[in-house]
Amino acid sequence: MESFIEIGIYLFIFVFVFILAVLAFDAFQRMLKKYEDRYVKEMSPSLEEMFIFMDPKKLFQLNLLITGISFLIGFAIFGNVLYALALGVIGFILPKLYIRRINKRRIEQFENQLADALNVLSNALRSGLTLVQAFETVENELYPPISQEFGLVLREHRVGVTFDEALENLTQRMPCEDLGLMVTAINIVHSLGGNLREIFDSIATLVTERHKLESKTKALTAQGRAQAIIVGLLPMILGIMMFLLDPQLMLPLITTTLGNVGIAAVLFLQTLGYLTIRKITTIEI
Repeated sequence: MESFIEIGIYLFIFVFVFILAVLAFDAFQRMLKKYEDRYVKEMSPSLEEMFIFMDPKKLFQLNLLITGISFLIGFAIFGNVLYALALGVIGFILPKLYIRRINKRRIEQFENQLADALNVLSNALRSGLTLVQAFETVENELYPPISQEFGLVLREHRVGVTFDEALENLTQRMPCEDLGLMVTAINIVHSLGGNLREIFDSIATLVTERHKLESKTKALTAQGRAQAIIVGLLPMILGIMMFLLDPQLMLPLITTTLGNVGIAAVLFLQTLGYLTIRKITTIEI
């Protein structure tokens, strides 16, 4: 009789745990689907703006794959769930950071090409072409990303969007102060009149001088930025070297709570120091 009761209790526990697992898995699936929809909605405009023709769902799946691989690598190396989760979080964040980095570099390339584009626009207007034809000249003669962006302005204009609205869309895709100055000048000339060629020449000169000053500033602060990178990586490199030389001495840093707190404190202070140095050496022109 007692054996039947025990079997019934075990069966009840099994069914209860099974139901909880099914409910938890179903809740996880719903949360994952909701996050996937938000991820796709967030990343689709970014990929389109950068002219990256990739399915955002595939990017989401790649993101999950990188997260899983990072977690497994962390667990295989450290044998600690906490460190494995930390590496998993890093693997989860890295794809987004990489895409943002690509977008930032694309905007920087656009800014570097803007002075040449303004000179091309000015010469095209001087030769008697209209502003739309001048934009076509920029699209045909210059390289991406500025040729892509100016071409997109023209395509929007051809499908019925006003030229001013297409330029406003361009400033939203490319948050650049010099571009905003160019678009404002075009709008003012369209509304009040003026010599657009001279305005383009003046803006091109301004942009060129600003880029020269930015290049000189970056050269003067290059040592500080290098110091920030060295100071940030030096403790990590020394820790890895000491772990390889004497694993038993360094093992308590990973296996004990006090060691984990110490590592967290070091990472926090190193990150804070790196960001502080970067803030000091970053000069806005």
